[in-house]
Amino acid sequence: MLTQMVNCSGGPLQKMKHVLLLGCVALCSCTSARLSHDEARKKITEIGRSNLVPDAVEIRRIVSQSDTQAIAEATITLAFQFKRDTPNAEWRIQAVRLGDRDWISLDEILAGINEGRRRTTTDAMQKLVEAVEKYRSSNGSLPNATDIVGLTDILHPIYMRDLVREDGWGNPIIYEVTGPSAFRLISLGADALPGTRDDIVVTSGSTASQ
Repeated sequence: MLTQMVNCSGGPLQKMKHVLLLGCVALCSCTSARLSHDEARKKITEIGRSNLVPDAVEIRRIVSQSDTQAIAEATITLAFQFKRDTPNAEWRIQAVRLGDRDWISLDEILAGINEGRRRTTTDAMQKLVEAVEKYRSSNGSLPNATDIVGLTDILHPIYMRDLVREDGWGNPIIYEVTGPSAFRLISLGADALPGTRDDIVVTSGSTASQ
């Protein structure tokens, strides 16, 4: 859920507040029996070794708490820097600031997000490869499937514990049989377009980016 306040009448540098909910907080370094609001706020403000303004993080409630994991719903104040090339041009977001940190360019943020999603995608595709190889070892052939849904219906849960069908951008992973004992997996990457440079391709266990 996203709530925003925007005012573009005072010049190119403007601020708006965003409410970010469902910040996940792991209890890996928490010694108390239950996660408190103060502990959750402390952990959030330590993200990236930053020095956030304490008032910039408000813990709304702690939900889904177990002995080893919890989810905190938090309100976090962000500042967005806007810019346009001419007075009549369209406004665009140039940078973002969290608490009292330095401004971070939007391009840098998006690059970091996409890099994380690439790693998630590569890990997911590797799980699929390992499951296919387990199936082939047990049955002597590739699974009789033509797409990712059919493939995972065969593999899960006997040959793979987690059900993996999508890449890090939420798009279906493409499964193609390329020979009697060969296959490939394809993620279309951030742009979701086939045949572009950000595609991730796994061919019978080898990973490559186009």
